[in-house]
Amino acid sequence: MGLLLVLRAPLPRPKSLRRATRAQRRERHRADADEWTAAQERGLLLDVPVEELLALLNAAGGNRLPILGQLSPWSDGVLVREDLPQLDADVDRLAAAADDAERELVAALKALLARWRDEPGLTLHWYGD
Repeated sequence: MGLLLVLRAPLPRPKSLRRATRAQRRERHRADADEWTAAQERGLLLDVPVEELLALLNAAGGNRLPILGQLSPWSDGVLVREDLPQLDADVDRLAAAADDAERELVAALKALLARWRDEPGLTLHWYGD
């Protein structure tokens, strides 16, 4: 179980696949998988294990973190460029990571945010399980 963080161009309002055929759903999932593979190669994707993220967030204040506190591993959402300064501050509060795995997660989050600063046309999307 994980939380997928992806930097991608802002998406138009998604069309519901409720009435889509099985082939249309399969094609959409295939297109998402191809996009995520390309994003991972470019350093624009981070797959975060939920157990590690929740432990780290709880140690840093949990839902009192304005941006990271709203990331739910069971839902999807989008952060816009205006959220970046507060998100930076939230990640800085995670600096007191307890072990190597948590420190690696914080470093990966900082690297993803650095990429976001370098590519201004992107938004940060998260996809939960």
